[in-house]
Amino acid sequence: MAASSCAGGERTMTTRTILAGTYTDTGSKGIYAFDLTDGVMSNPRVFAEIDSPKYISVQNGLTASIGKFENGCGIAVFDEAGNELDHIVYEQKTSCYITWKGNEIYTANYHLGTFSRILFEDNHLKLDKTVEIREGAGCHEVLFHEDHIFVPALFLDRILIFDNALAYQGSINFPSGTGPRHGLFTRDGKTLYVLSELSNELFVLDTDGWKLRTVIPVLPDGRTYQRGSAAIRFGNGESLIYTSTRKQDIISVIDPHTRRVRQGAYSGGKHPRDFLIVNGYLLCANRYSDTIVCYSLDGDGAIGPELSRINVPQAVSLAVLNENS
Repeated sequence: MAASSCAGGERTMTTRTILAGTYTDTGSKGIYAFDLTDGVMSNPRVFAEIDSPKYISVQNGLTASIGKFENGCGIAVFDEAGNELDHIVYEQKTSCYITWKGNEIYTANYHLGTFSRILFEDNHLKLDKTVEIREGAGCHEVLFHEDHIFVPALFLDRILIFDNALAYQGSINFPSGTGPRHGLFTRDGKTLYVLSELSNELFVLDTDGWKLRTVIPVLPDGRTYQRGSAAIRFGNGESLIYTSTRKQDIISVIDPHTRRVRQGAYSGGKHPRDFLIVNGYLLCANRYSDTIVCYSLDGDGAIGPELSRINVPQAVSLAVLNENS
């Protein structure tokens, strides 16, 4: 079949395996997997049994996951079949974010106000360092730009900057009460987009001096301070920004060049904590509806009709595991 051009990339009949991280307090068994083929999601199944895999990250077929264990909280790494390779316990409350950088894994802990670096070598995990920012700081992500590490601290209204030795280098400050949560760097490294959870705004900054270029409300009616904005993704190359707002059950499509919300689409359920753009489709995980919904994306990046949905209990993060032709 010939591929067709679309907002999220080349749309083909390729089947991808998608993973979903979940909360496990109301029936979930851990990380789930399902198949995505031509907009149809199917075959939801348990990929790996683990307590509280709230956030997951995949690199080269390896899945790193937040988790709770018998003697505390930490992370685990699974192979492509869902077999645990190793896990490590190093904190008393679960982190909320995890990501790979080469053989390093970084986590951010919302409650403890920390972020950590863990090394993964020869299928074994080793804690390198935990940096304490402030208890209750709301650390929500770890970003990388050039040779620095960026940690949004939601309740401090700051993004803290560290070098590769994890030494503090300074911060980017935001207006009081906005709550910076997640961000995206453009490929050319010249622009940083930051989504604020508490004020529902998109901050656009130049990375040269971290100067604020503009602020764009992400809700379709321009309201701010409704709380609950969560995930942010690029679409249509980098010409569009997509965001989710949990309390409004909305996925917003934002044109940063015209500084307007082009579309506010229903997420297909309640509490869209995360979504994923893959193969020209948008997949949205709705935690309180126990559903993942797949939408088509038009050529201009608009969210189209619902194509399929599956049940996954309390899904709150999504990642692509692999691709099978």
